[in-house]
Amino acid sequence: MSFDFVGIARERVYSPGKVDADRAILDAVAAHLGSDARVDVITADEPLPAAAPAAVIFAMCQGPAALDALRRWEAAGTRVINSTDGIINTHRTRMIAAFEHHRVTQPPSRLIQTDGSDSLPEWIDAGAWLKRGDVHATEPDDVVFVDGQAAARTALAAMHRRRITAALVQRHIDGDVFKFYAVRGRFFAAFPPRDGCEPLGAATEHAMRELAEAGAAALELEVFGGDCVRDRQQNLWLIDLNDWPSYGACRAAAAEAIASYLTTQTRRT
Repeated sequence: MSFDFVGIARERVYSPGKVDADRAILDAVAAHLGSDARVDVITADEPLPAAAPAAVIFAMCQGPAALDALRRWEAAGTRVINSTDGIINTHRTRMIAAFEHHRVTQPPSRLIQTDGSDSLPEWIDAGAWLKRGDVHATEPDDVVFVDGQAAARTALAAMHRRRITAALVQRHIDGDVFKFYAVRGRFFAAFPPRDGCEPLGAATEHAMRELAEAGAAALELEVFGGDCVRDRQQNLWLIDLNDWPSYGACRAAAAEAIASYLTTQTRRT
């Protein structure tokens, strides 16, 4: 059977502790696509078909086998959201370069090899975050805070033993970290880290949305979320951007916006 829309759930290994939440947003989007649309949601933990099963694919998968299938479908003319390039661009080895090229405001950052062959930036002594350079966190040690050269070398060695070859060192920015969820040009919601945190004013929220949209455009993302720091001087720094978050804090509103966006894509197929 051919479908109008097919969602592809993320592989379990890339949804640590969030398998149900990640699946929930896909199911909510499918429900919003309407009774007249033929919709299915499948999982990338199973081999994907050789030919695209729908005119529009909304893809949460991240593994190499699934991305190979998406790329074949795209080459045959299928609309995939997010695109294969967009998904891969969220790998930090690509993200940082894209942000630098498009002048997206981010903390001082450097990609280094985990084998200890690269020098570390001097600012690491003031505190920094060490993050694996490829996919986003699948284990607690994939993102760690380090407070100096020795701690960084220890964390890098641990990553190297796990066959992670590259890591991102990102300077710590003191401030409040807001999580945001978005659909490019259509939806944006940001949430403070704790009760009592100074809320975003209208101007700052607008600036955060513009920064998030700039980051998404640089990575070719359409459905995305991430983290943004508001420092003590009220400056904004984009510290992470992900394809297809779970939208747990705003699932109902986000699902409606995503479904509406997907529906517009049928006109392009």
